This record gives sequence, structure tokens and C-alpha cells, in this order.
Amino acid sequence: MEARLPARIGHAQVFRLAWPILVSMLSYTAMTVADSIFVAQLGTTPLAALGLAATGVHLLQAFPIGLIGGARVQIAQAVGAADLPRARALAWQALYLAAGFGALSLLVLPFAGPFTLALGARGELVEHGTAYLWVRIASAPLVFAMFALQAWYQGRGDTRTPMVAVLAANAVNIGLDPFLIFGWSGLPALGVEGAALATAVALVVQVLVLIAPAVRPLWPHRVGVQRELAARIWRTGLPMGTGYVLDVLSFVVFTSLLAHVGDAHLAAHVIVVRIVMVSFLPGHAIGEAAGVLVGQSIGAGRPEAARQAWWSASQQALALMLSLGAVFLLLPAPLVGIFRAEPEVAAIAIEVLGLAALVQVFDAIAMVGLGSLNGAGDTRFTMGLGLLVTWFGKVPVSMLGVLALGWGAYGAWLGIVVDVMLVSAIALLRIQGSGWLGHAQEDAVPATAPAA
Repeated sequence: MEARLPARIGHAQVFRLAWPILVSMLSYTAMTVADSIFVAQLGTTPLAALGLAATGVHLLQAFPIGLIGGARVQIAQAVGAADLPRARALAWQALYLAAGFGALSLLVLPFAGPFTLALGARGELVEHGTAYLWVRIASAPLVFAMFALQAWYQGRGDTRTPMVAVLAANAVNIGLDPFLIFGWSGLPALGVEGAALATAVALVVQVLVLIAPAVRPLWPHRVGVQRELAARIWRTGLPMGTGYVLDVLSFVVFTSLLAHVGDAHLAAHVIVVRIVMVSFLPGHAIGEAAGVLVGQSIGAGRPEAARQAWWSASQQALALMLSLGAVFLLLPAPLVGIFRAEPEVAAIAIEVLGLAALVQVFDAIAMVGLGSLNGAGDTRFTMGLGLLVTWFGKVPVSMLGVLALGWGAYGAWLGIVVDVMLVSAIALLRIQGSGWLGHAQEDAVPATAPAA
């Protein structure tokens, strides 16, 4: 059943879409935290390698994921316009894009080692990081297929099916981690590579769960490549993919800075990121829900409903992230202690976590603002904002904190603070205007059939 916009979009509508995404994000967080907890028991160097290689994976996958995200925006607008045939055709274009990017990603496999070196790895970090990267690159086609299928579900307002899929994947990943990392039950102890293999198997499960309910609504209506619809996804998704690449690339620079400072600072950063994800990912989920509702509102020709979706989502994100930020600020030692890291690493992580707690409110405003702007199709603005703030704010300040002030991980995180505060302020100013509400209508298509 397709989503139908109510007379007014309030907290109930945002929450209906957001809570399954929130559960999905928290489940994903549990997956990555579990990997970090298990790998941390191998020592500081393997944990640092995991964080460094994971950043490399995000860099390689950022553009395809962002581009495929354009399909979610287009599908949401088609659903809002009561044009289900167009939504189905867009889903097929997203799947074709995922297949193409998946094939291209396999060409990168021979370069996993040099890429690890380019990330700043040295010594034992190279061996651990390359092993992790190789497996994650090989499983990239599954990642792209997963995002294409999620675009179909989420664009239609179905966030529960992706939730079920990620919960199943999470159970598989956590269950396999100790067997593959430590070699339980006679299996070879694969260390960091074992964590990557567990994630790859979990992705297989996740894709299968997503495919099953999609066969009936999509397979009988399969279409070939349609240039006009594919072009729409490219126009919407290209700025998103470019923005994601620039953002992740900034984190590569960020992580490489820490790798040069020392394994302890890099490992501490990994721990803080894993903890803060408990706040970031649910906030991101609310922003994604806002984007879907904004897209459907624009498609239905109701800009006032788009503003209602943004405002309700902002209130929910602020309440959530302010609460979690208080927890980070008040209980840093117990939270860091979960990872059982070495004393030097734990001390650095506690200090950085206090700084990260202070920006949660700004992050809430930024994520809902960006999600809403993307949902409206205002993706060129969000790309430009990311380029401006990241490369003229976060990166220079992080370099100043690390190289000039010598503050290690704490100095690097000052750049993140500047980044989040600037994005939240500029996104808020953009939304106060009206240009973003009319942006998507420039690319609008008349409905061809009512949704069934």
C-alpha cells in the first residue's frame, strides 16, 4: 500500500517513518560496535586498522550510494504525485545503476594494498587494513543492491521492510564475529579480515530479505533502461554522490592525520565514532524520514506540508540528540570502558567524547535540514554547502589542531565541531526561504496513473 499524505504532517507521520529507520540505524550501529569490541581485544593496531580501512571503504562506495539515493528522492516524488508506474520504473533504473557500479567496484580489488598505503597506513596497519579492504570491496555489489532496494521501499514510505532486513543482517554479523575473528569451533582465526567476512555474509542475508517482498510488485512490471528516468536519477543523485565523496574524502584526510600522530589517537577516534553513532544514526534516520515526507509533499504539490515535515522532524531530532549528548557528557568513562581499550587509548577517547557531546544539538539541526533539502531535490545546494564547509572549515581546522597545536585526536575533532555548527546554521537559513520548495517542481513530471 502506498503512502497517502494526511491533511497535516506532524510528529506521528515523521515517527511512523522514522522509527523503523531508527531501529535499522541502531542495529547497524550495534553491528559496527560489535566489530570494534571484538577487534579491540586483538590490540590497538588491529582496531586502528579497522577504523582506517572502514574509512577507505566509505570513500570507495560514497559516490554510488549517493547517486542511488537520487532514486529514493525521485520515487518519493512519484508516489506523492500518485504515479506508481513511474515509481516502479525508477526502481528498475536504480537496480541497473547498482549492478553497473557493482561490476566496476570489482576492478579495484587488485589495488587494495596500494590504496591502504595511500590512506596513511604504515607497518602492521597495512597488512590488517588490506585484508579488511579486500573483502569489503569484493562485497560492494551487495551494498549497492541493498541501497537500490531500500530506495524503492523508503521512497514509497515503507521503512519497516528495510528494518527487518538490517535486523536479520545484524544477527548474522554479530553471531559470526567471534567465530571468524578468534577462530572459535576450530575455524581459522582471521582477525580483522574475519570481521569483514562476517559483514559480507550479513549483507547477503540483508539483500535476500529485501528482494523477497519486492518480487511481486516489481518483477511483473520490469522495464529496460529508460534514459529519461535514469537521467532524472543522475540529476538528483549526482550532487548527492559528489557531496558524499567530498565528505568522506575529508574524513580520509582526517583519519590519515591521526594515523601519523599514532595508533593510540586513531584507535581513540574509532571508539568515539562508534559511541557517537548511537546518536548520529538515529538523528540521520529522522532526517531521512523528513526527506521522504518532503519529497512526497513536493510531488503532491503541497509545499506547506514539506515545511511541516521539516519542523516536526527537527523537534524530534533535537529532543533525541540533546538527551544522548547529555549522556555522553556525563558518562564518558563507562561508555569508553565498554571497548576495554588500553589505558592511553581510553584516556584520549574520554577527552574527545566530551567535545563530541557538545555538538549533538547542532548535528540534529544539520541532519534534518540536509535530509529535507535533499528530499526536495535541492541537492546542488547541499553539495555546495558540503564542499564549502568541509574543505574551508573542517579540514583546515583539523590540520591546525593536529599539526600546529599538537592536540592529536582532540585537535582533529575541533574541525568536526566547526563543520557541524556551520552546516546547521547555513541549512537553517536556506530552509527559512522558499527557493528550496520550488526547486523539485522544475523537474516535475505529470502523473501517468494513480497509485494502487
